[in-house]
Amino acid sequence: MAAALGLSTYRWNNNLKSIVLLLLFPLLLMLLLSALLYVFSWGAVTGPDGTISGYTFQNAGLAPVLGTRTPLDFTYAAILTYWPYVFAAAAAWMVLGYLFNDMMIRAATGAQPVTRADAPRVYSLLENLCISRGLATPTLYIIDTDALNAYATGIDQRTYSITVTRALIEQLNDAELEAVLGHELTHILDRDVRLLLVTIVFAGAISFIAQMLWRGLQVGSYRRGRNNAGLVMLIAAVIAAIGYVLALVLRFAISRKREYLADAGSVALTKNPEALISALRKISVQADMPHVPTEVRQMFIENPRSSSSFLNLFATHPPLEDRIRVLEQLEGGAGSHGAEPAHNESGSVPSVDLRR
Repeated sequence: MAAALGLSTYRWNNNLKSIVLLLLFPLLLMLLLSALLYVFSWGAVTGPDGTISGYTFQNAGLAPVLGTRTPLDFTYAAILTYWPYVFAAAAAWMVLGYLFNDMMIRAATGAQPVTRADAPRVYSLLENLCISRGLATPTLYIIDTDALNAYATGIDQRTYSITVTRALIEQLNDAELEAVLGHELTHILDRDVRLLLVTIVFAGAISFIAQMLWRGLQVGSYRRGRNNAGLVMLIAAVIAAIGYVLALVLRFAISRKREYLADAGSVALTKNPEALISALRKISVQADMPHVPTEVRQMFIENPRSSSSFLNLFATHPPLEDRIRVLEQLEGGAGSHGAEPAHNESGSVPSVDLRR
């Protein structure tokens, strides 16, 4: 049986991870840009003797630090000179992410805001759940698509929101829809949404820099001639891969147990595990939303492309069958009236392997 996990501890860990990632982001940018500068200087401005001309240093506003005028010297000089700009860019990206994260996610998913008059059924169900916990009602969004899915997002009370698809509203009954809304509301309560947004914004920036690195080295390889093009491209591919690996490292900061806890939180709110089981089974039939970027899909209640990844190594969600099995355990233990399940005062989670 899994060890009990205090919910206050879990939420504190999510907040701590968010802060750590914020602090690491400038350092990750420095690492990527150092790789970019080194490989670009080696492939584009290094002379036949393996050194870089003094004119090139001067033109870039740099002075040799090691005295060797090698690509390493060029990179070292550039980092010492321009690191304040890198940190400023990282800070600016953080501010933009904080101010416009809602706009970014909506642009990626195609979500549109709705009012009580637009979707009275969904709005009433969400409002009742929030009243039961003494919470302000998050903003409600709807995506016009045939897929059945939902997600929550936001950094603070100003930006908390829950988004559901049109098909989800049409194909789920009230109890099932309430269970899905309870799942997403739990993600807000557990601060999962904040950590997810941090990783999405940062991973997007790192992936973008990695793509710039790859394209820049393609140009550099042609400059050095066909004989060296293959070698330069190989090095470029390795360095660019570093960027994608760093993005994956950010993804690993997200624990898959968040979905088990959100499922249990939904049951605690609705006292109806059977409704969530039924909802997840319907969602599993048609959950895929291929038009949404990969990093954003990790926010969904179900991401079939992640769950089917190689050995679940890079999966952001546990297998849906496992989640349903746990809910069936809750249903059996709750009895016909759905007594309080996993999200109790001790914060314990059901009997299931919750590693990572």
